[in-house]
Amino acid sequence: MWEHEGCEVTDVTAAAAPVTPSDLTGCRYRRVLNRALRSGRVSPELSPGTVIDRTVSRYRARLRRLAVAAALPRSPRFGERLVPTRVDVVDDGTAEEQTLEALAAGVRLIVGGRLADGALSCDTDLLVRTDPGAGPAVDMTYMPVTVTAHTVSAPGKAPGKAPGRALNKAPNRTPNTGVRVVDVAALGLALPLAAGLKHRSTPVDSQKVAVAHALLDVLGLASGDVGFIGADLARCLVIPAERVVPGLVRALEVPVPDEPTRVRECGTCEFHNHCRARLLRTGDLSLMLPGDRAERWRERGIDTLAELAAADHGETSALASAWLAGVGYLRRPLRRWIVRPDLWCGHTFRMPERLLDGETPMAGELADAVEIDVDMEAHPSRGTFLWGTFDGAVYRSFADFGTDGDGGRHVASFWTWLSARRDAAAREGRACRVYCYSRQGENHWLRHYARDYGGTRYALADGREAVMPTLAEVNVFLESGQWVDVFDLVRSAVAANSSLGLKAVAPLAGFTFSQDDVDGRVAVDLFEVAVGGDGPTASAAQRTLERYNADDCFATAAVRTWLRRGAPGIPALSQPLERV
Repeated sequence: MWEHEGCEVTDVTAAAAPVTPSDLTGCRYRRVLNRALRSGRVSPELSPGTVIDRTVSRYRARLRRLAVAAALPRSPRFGERLVPTRVDVVDDGTAEEQTLEALAAGVRLIVGGRLADGALSCDTDLLVRTDPGAGPAVDMTYMPVTVTAHTVSAPGKAPGKAPGRALNKAPNRTPNTGVRVVDVAALGLALPLAAGLKHRSTPVDSQKVAVAHALLDVLGLASGDVGFIGADLARCLVIPAERVVPGLVRALEVPVPDEPTRVRECGTCEFHNHCRARLLRTGDLSLMLPGDRAERWRERGIDTLAELAAADHGETSALASAWLAGVGYLRRPLRRWIVRPDLWCGHTFRMPERLLDGETPMAGELADAVEIDVDMEAHPSRGTFLWGTFDGAVYRSFADFGTDGDGGRHVASFWTWLSARRDAAAREGRACRVYCYSRQGENHWLRHYARDYGGTRYALADGREAVMPTLAEVNVFLESGQWVDVFDLVRSAVAANSSLGLKAVAPLAGFTFSQDDVDGRVAVDLFEVAVGGDGPTASAAQRTLERYNADDCFATAAVRTWLRRGAPGIPALSQPLERV
């Protein structure tokens, strides 16, 4: 059922329409609304920002697919007779028929195909023939491959150049159970080889290849493998299909809901206002606890925020009361977090007998400390391009805006400067702490560059030398008490109904961002302008990125100070709140 302006109509199309991969991830109720659009009772509402984001996302996805299509083999490999025949399916209403004809003909590479059997339907980026035959054959097998912007592998030792063994060579006796890699330029011509990588995937990517594999299996053409092409558009990661099929089975077993519930995608969904109005009328629990987070309470018979607020379940009930009162943040009891040594440069917390308004405790101990706030910017396919630092007085940036990248020079420069500050503090007997807000990205990229360039020496323009640390050196620092995650401090101090991201928390500390119109996605766009634009345009983009990065460093410092003052300005967890 779905409702609009007081009307309830049964959606008879949802059950009849084929299930697509997008129906199996995220919001299941959206499938009902999408199928109901044709009746005109539900109208999508898209903000200009969402329209722009979707247009840019589709454009970039198309560019990735075109880049992969251009890299596919066009001629036999040297010394081999296997010809990479290819069909590019045209989306003119006959895509499914074209795909079936190409499969029947034994084409080795099918670009942009569509598979369907009435119950399931799937658009495919690539279908790659994996057996060594040519033309139609009874033992033909195909592997579905998806091209995605997501990271598809965890860091590991990359395979050598042009991995893959010719398909008409003797088979490898290594069991086909691990992660393997094959060059895109060898797809359809070579078998993937084992790689020292871990597979990482998102539900949407897994469902795309799982549905395609299932449909190939119906046709008797499934190879038993599925492929992912991620940020590295030159490599295809291959895993056994048995790793994604169970997720497909579980997703198919989930019934299509009769009522909406709030999930992560709601903020960018065209039906957001329609569903939110219904959720607000009932005070549904998912307004505060989206997705699976509400399930444990529903199992106890609690379905609304009012019921949860009255249930006397400690902090969760307090947050429900706060939500109903329009309050996004509550301060946890000071004794639970204010005494953390990592908030005070490793010192044991001592509350002074008297504090002036706005004064920070432990001022004497902190006065002699070296405190540095760090923030990093990265491009998904290029790596990092800017590391910024703020030592309480000066913001410094270590950047790479070159067209081809500097091979890690900017990272080594950042590390060399930071190491010098840490060493100087140690010689002077001063405490040193380096702060970051949510450090997973910084940790990943420091390890990435250390793994690839560890020990490399770089001559700098001023005559000095920068040295890339080894992975062992990086790990020692990242696992030390000197590297502090301010997000972790915030999470221990603040109970939230809203985001705990830096952009949301820094204003609570009184910080105002100078680059309100720049976020992570815009920063990536600006970087592409900075390295590919003309002189004035590129320079303006670089300056904007540095101001954006500096803001994040300054904001991290502001949040630290705010926490040391007891996170003033937000209600205490025990404070009674009136419902709005």
